[in-house]
Amino acid sequence: MGQPLLFMSQKITEQTFYKYLKCPTWLTRELQAGVDIREPLIRKLQNEGLLGITELELIKDKKVDTVDLDDIDEAAQRTAELMREGAQTIYKGALIYQNWVGSPDILERVEGKSNLGNWYYIACDIKRSKYLKDEYKFQGAFYAEILERLQGIRPVQGYVMRSDGSIEGYLIDEIYKDFRLALDDIEEILNGKKPVHFLTSNCKQSPWFSECELETRECDDLSLINKVWRSEVDVIRAAGINSVSELANASSHQLGIVSGITKDRLNFLQLQATALKDNRVLKLAPVNFPNDPGPSLVIDIESDPLRDVDYMIGVLLVEGESVKYIDFTARDPANEKRMWEEFLHFMQKYPNAYIYHYGWYEIDVFRKLVAKYGAPDSTVHQFETKMIDVLTTFRESVIFPMPFYSLKDIAKHLGFKWRHKDASGLNSVLWYHDWIEKGDQNALKDIIEYNEDDVRATWFLVEWARKSD
Repeated sequence: MGQPLLFMSQKITEQTFYKYLKCPTWLTRELQAGVDIREPLIRKLQNEGLLGITELELIKDKKVDTVDLDDIDEAAQRTAELMREGAQTIYKGALIYQNWVGSPDILERVEGKSNLGNWYYIACDIKRSKYLKDEYKFQGAFYAEILERLQGIRPVQGYVMRSDGSIEGYLIDEIYKDFRLALDDIEEILNGKKPVHFLTSNCKQSPWFSECELETRECDDLSLINKVWRSEVDVIRAAGINSVSELANASSHQLGIVSGITKDRLNFLQLQATALKDNRVLKLAPVNFPNDPGPSLVIDIESDPLRDVDYMIGVLLVEGESVKYIDFTARDPANEKRMWEEFLHFMQKYPNAYIYHYGWYEIDVFRKLVAKYGAPDSTVHQFETKMIDVLTTFRESVIFPMPFYSLKDIAKHLGFKWRHKDASGLNSVLWYHDWIEKGDQNALKDIIEYNEDDVRATWFLVEWARKSD
């Protein structure tokens, strides 16, 4: 197997795979900048780990040797010493082979022959997501690749520990071919190859997203179409249609040349292209929101994934012409249960109200909190029968001239304005961190204001839909 051809300064880490899978252009722009411009807390957040104190709580019953040194060379040296000594559990170690640098959360000793003796090490990362994502697997395969060089044996499996302490394994061999293809492509990109650019919602994770989106718009690239697949773009281009404008203007004869896409799907993609080209909203059908004269509730939830806590449930109570914002906030993470109970008490005052929200997240959190703390049967039934996802309802009826259909993308396009210039879900986590760590009252105020604007934006969309039907 060939070795990397990079200069040692162009190191590859487990985070490189995250960046590559989100947006390969991220690697190119970061290489040109010469530095990862993200703040450390944002890196931790995007890595989907937990705060150190929370991670250590998960492994408190193990005999743990902690490395966690800022100097990566010192950390790798100390990790190697612990591996040679046969330490049972190594937390925050570092693995280095040439320009490959891996930082698994946990290295665990298991029995078996290796260069170290009658034991070797397997790697495990701590992740908060309940899904076994591709980036987790690729990062695990990367650790296994380095471990093979260092101990003479490659682990058969990689592992992920959840925030509840459960562990899920996966076979390295099942993803090894794809991992090697990704690694080879990464090495070529870091050596100057320009990756094929394709705009997706994953690109939003990159600090260079605005540049990526601008480049895509300037090229009028087909990836501007919301939720278009790469394979669909490939066959559309193969038919000689190479831009959004060309697809919007394509004749039925030109569309007939496109293979591998159903006629209905192709017609829908052309409508999306038309909306983008003309910068106008296309209504396909009436938007079916309930026309209920009773109270309506609009919900938005704020969470701190680093602490694994849902700390705010914001509610917009709409009763006729009266619109009132109420927040239920755990000002300390330990008060999550109390916040939930106060929210449930409020909900019992409005047992027949429809609950509007934007996207799947609120449903997911409600299910989690019900499982964790319980809820009255009547409220659970209300969650199951009265929740209305504004995004899903829109998708069935409206085409927006936007690559992405997030709340901020759509509401801003229709004229809603957030008060805070840096309003975002990511910044709300940083603000909560400042509130918890520093007691910053302005940070708490920013979160509440941001949450209120989110529920007001959601209701703004509902009212827009009713007026435009």
